[in-house]
Amino acid sequence: MLRKDTPQLLTRAFSVSSRVFAQTEVDKQLLDTLEKEIKHETESTDEAPEQPEFLQEFKKAGIWTIEDTPGQDEVFITRKHGGETIRVMFTISDMENAEPAFDEEAVDEDDEEALSGIFPLRCNIHITKPNGGSLNIESLVQDGIFSIETVTYYKDAKLATEMTAESDYKRRGKYVGPQFEHLDVTVQEAFENYLAERNIDESLALFIPEYAEWKEQKEYVSWLNGVKGFLSA
Repeated sequence: MLRKDTPQLLTRAFSVSSRVFAQTEVDKQLLDTLEKEIKHETESTDEAPEQPEFLQEFKKAGIWTIEDTPGQDEVFITRKHGGETIRVMFTISDMENAEPAFDEEAVDEDDEEALSGIFPLRCNIHITKPNGGSLNIESLVQDGIFSIETVTYYKDAKLATEMTAESDYKRRGKYVGPQFEHLDVTVQEAFENYLAERNIDESLALFIPEYAEWKEQKEYVSWLNGVKGFLSA
């Protein structure tokens, strides 16, 4: 009876060992691929400064403060204007989700300059006052322009800015105001001048996509290294 069962046990052990070996080879192949991708993505930035020139110049101006947590999708740019607190928020995932605003067949694949700055980024602008509520301005930024979509007034500033599921649910039922393009031209121009006075202008509109692209590259390399570390463990 013992001799009859022994071959079956040996056969099963060999089968499991083969399967484990096959998985190891697949893991190694993925690891090698990731290492090549990391090398490709970092070889052009090895000697680059930790902060690119455009970011150094932006910080040197001293107008805005950047709140950027490594590993997080959202970026906040904030400042004070008199008694107001201004916060501009955007997400780097918009670069993946946005539709290109150009004819793909008409653009040379190697023309990087032509491909730059073509993806609109959604920006959420909050302007709050201590006792005066908040304005929430939904906009798209592209080619140095903030294209306003809606301007919503919140009597409760906390409701406008709080990042909780409850506040998000309450905001869904809020009247967001008319489509900005349906407003009288003089009203549109007055809002645009209002934002420009608070430095929500062409300079910021050019900075945001450039920063988003820089951060997205950093996060991508970090993700590659994270997955590589997991596979190597």
